[in-house]
Amino acid sequence: MNRLSRFLLLVGPRGSGKTTLGHALARVLDVPVYDTDRMVEESAGEPLARLWEREGETAFRRFESRALDCLSRLPPGVVSTGGGIVLSAENRASLRRLGFVLYLHVPEEQLVARLSASSDRRPRLREGIPLADEIRQVSAERDPLYREVADHTLPSGALSIALTVEEILSVLRRVSPPIGVVA
Repeated sequence: MNRLSRFLLLVGPRGSGKTTLGHALARVLDVPVYDTDRMVEESAGEPLARLWEREGETAFRRFESRALDCLSRLPPGVVSTGGGIVLSAENRASLRRLGFVLYLHVPEEQLVARLSASSDRRPRLREGIPLADEIRQVSAERDPLYREVADHTLPSGALSIALTVEEILSVLRRVSPPIGVVA
């Protein structure tokens, strides 16, 4: 049973929990979950890191924009986006047009801890500098863009997945016009 009338799009930096929360929300809402990074991999026929290395960031960003375009032909659901999807003004307009955009804001220190502990297969964005410096630089560049596109910013990272899902559902119930979530 599809209980969303529009897409719920999760934006935020790498390591903010978009994929994990996207799957958890989709289960609770009984809707499809879409992941723009997976959509890019399927379209390109190769892992993100290989695409990035072989064709560069510009080509990767074109694939990412096409993934957003494909969503308009799919049933509403929860969308986990790539961290850099907001870099394009066209993508930011597409995100707003597709549905409700939720920015998962996680403090930089938590991002460093999460990414240091993970086996993240996505490419580093700033080679040759410590991860903490990369996160600080990328956050300074992208945080204003996440805030620009977001219908709501959720301080994230301090709560469990289950409590964060409950907080997001509470936000969605208050949305006007409604996104279709029932109480």
